Amino acid sequence: MKVTFGHRAFLWGMTAGLYSVGSLGADAASSAGADSGGNGASLEEIIVTAQKRAERLVDVPAVINAVNASDLADQNVEKIFDYYSRIPGLSFNGNKTYSLSLRGITTGGATNPTLAILVDDIQFGSSTAAGLGNSVFPDFDPGMLERIEVLHGPQGTLYGASSLGGLIKYVTREPDTEKFSGRVEAGFESVKGGDLGWTTRGSVNIPLLTDKIALTASGFTRWDPGWLDNVATGVQGEDVNRTHTYGYHTALLVKPMDDLAITLSALQQKRHGYFANSVQVDTDDNGTPNYVPTFGENTIKLGRTSDIGTQQLYSARIVWDVGGIQLTSLTSWGKSQGTNFQDVSSVFTFLPPIYGIPGQGTVFIDDAADTRKITQEFRVSGKWDQLDWRGGLYYTREYGSVDQSLTLFKSGSLFATPYIGSIPDYYKERAAFADATYHLTSDWDLQAGVRYAKNDQIIGGNTVVDGTAQVAFGPSNVTPNVVSSDNSTTWEVSPIYHISKDVMAYGRVATGYRPGGPNSNLPNVPLSFAPDKVIDYEIGFKGIVPDHTFSWDAALFQINWNHVQLQDTDAATEFTYTTNGGRARSRGLELAVGWKPYKGLNIAATTTFMDAVLTEDLPILPGADGLSGRSGDRLPASARFSSNLDIQQDFPLTESLMGYVGANWSYIGARPSEFVNTSTDASRFDWPSYNLLDLRTGLTFQDTWHLNVFVRNITDKAGVVQANNRNGTSVPLVNFLQPRTIGMSVAKDF
Repeated sequence: MKVTFGHRAFLWGMTAGLYSVGSLGADAASSAGADSGGNGASLEEIIVTAQKRAERLVDVPAVINAVNASDLADQNVEKIFDYYSRIPGLSFNGNKTYSLSLRGITTGGATNPTLAILVDDIQFGSSTAAGLGNSVFPDFDPGMLERIEVLHGPQGTLYGASSLGGLIKYVTREPDTEKFSGRVEAGFESVKGGDLGWTTRGSVNIPLLTDKIALTASGFTRWDPGWLDNVATGVQGEDVNRTHTYGYHTALLVKPMDDLAITLSALQQKRHGYFANSVQVDTDDNGTPNYVPTFGENTIKLGRTSDIGTQQLYSARIVWDVGGIQLTSLTSWGKSQGTNFQDVSSVFTFLPPIYGIPGQGTVFIDDAADTRKITQEFRVSGKWDQLDWRGGLYYTREYGSVDQSLTLFKSGSLFATPYIGSIPDYYKERAAFADATYHLTSDWDLQAGVRYAKNDQIIGGNTVVDGTAQVAFGPSNVTPNVVSSDNSTTWEVSPIYHISKDVMAYGRVATGYRPGGPNSNLPNVPLSFAPDKVIDYEIGFKGIVPDHTFSWDAALFQINWNHVQLQDTDAATEFTYTTNGGRARSRGLELAVGWKPYKGLNIAATTTFMDAVLTEDLPILPGADGLSGRSGDRLPASARFSSNLDIQQDFPLTESLMGYVGANWSYIGARPSEFVNTSTDASRFDWPSYNLLDLRTGLTFQDTWHLNVFVRNITDKAGVVQANNRNGTSVPLVNFLQPRTIGMSVAKDF
């Protein structure tokens, strides 16, 4: 929907008026706070569960960032594309799960994920790139969540495969057996040069039987606004990159006894997108993008495109305390499904000439993928004298399939179907793990753990290739099943020194791995690839001052990476495959501080210094395309320096009316592109650094009514979030920051 001038003027007028009220209140509150001498100033204690138990963030010997879901909802920041810059060390190389990484642990491309995704304690989505069921990052709506926890460094001991760089954990809302409560919310946002988006969400908690049974439920629907105009013949349109997302979460808690809790939960989210947010840009004579949009600012020229996806997760959690021992069972069934239909003419440029229609054909890909996954984890934990211990068993089984077809259109009509392919896959993993913390003295602890995992994989496939296209793709065939199996042992050791109750220093040595697997059936390419592994050496210092007005979390780390998995593109067919490279490493400093100098003012800042590079030349495969990379070359998408600053001032306006103003500033340094294919003359290039400034203000009436107003990207910077040219084999596509966006939300608690 297009926003008229009158509507936009009204929205801007409301926003400007609220900012005026908020700014005046902030000045008064600053003076009042300064005179108060800091009375009542105290940082909120943060409890996290990233290590599978509830504990204070300050007591965890690892770097954890906790993001409050309600803060994201208030600012209408709901997608990781919008807030990744607020998380230190998190790199964004696209909206696919395998395109996100922590601490620079990525080689780009569609390799197995290096970053695990969890919903509560349950691993979500596929463990491999072959599954592709979670190819698009899930971006669960904040209305379903309590918070998001980001745990840095390899987590192979507790969470197993595909957590080389760390993990992102979504913590959903838990039922409360004592208090009835709820919230309804509605909001909108308007993009400069684009249209209007809106969101509605609601949640309720119902104690069905006091102290025994409770139900919580939430639901939402959201239209993200578009701002890209399409000039392709036959599908011209304005603001075509709209996305509709909707879903629900519900959980039932039953406590038949004081020491037994059973939680049944269901989560579902659906997405229907129209065109991606990427824009084609021009290149210089060396094939390096100059970031000038080919068809004009915020303009694309693509045939009809859609992206449809569904995420589902159903789980049962049983926790039983028996004689000082806690038994925990986690059972889940999940499904990730996606269908992507898009114009890939810029990738398969060779197809129209093969069919004798150069310059007249449009090539589309229909990419349908899904993964169905079951998991079962059983844990036993307890305390014996000075030893806190835990052990468990884990099992997962995944069934997936990727069905792809290429269609060639001439003058809007179907001309040929050059390629149809189906790739079913199967993944099974079994693991056993144990960890313990020994309290050596009142000041010293030693934490250690180990995990053994074994996986089996099967991948098959069949292709139907049109006779004319066989010169490019080869003949039709049925691929025999390729079977692979591997095992890995991961471990962790962390000495911890408690300087005081609220201050600690720690060391950490931890390992992680990704499974290997079967490979694409291409000439001169191995039929399988091996696991890759990391070992992290880390020292940290974290704490909070006695009056709880200042906290810090600092860590120095070095991660050594062996048998690095690489995705490459066969330049002749544009098919991809996976191989193993040599070695790489990432080292750096992560720092986060929180400061509340006086009541009402909160300041939080993060900074990351990171150097992620190859330490060995990438190998060359005889007779096959490879990737070009030398020892010392930086890993893709990794910024040497990034930083974030968030400030918010709360202030009273009347006895029943509170206000606030806030700002969030991010800086992301220059990042290198993916490694290039040896068959091309292209060179790697840098994504330029950028700054991003968001502002917000709002009112709270009687602690139940909330009005929030926000402006994202207020300076309207066209920062480069991500750029991709498929290892130098296709026209570059760029994701720029969303243009200046204003919006408002109203919420009511009850």
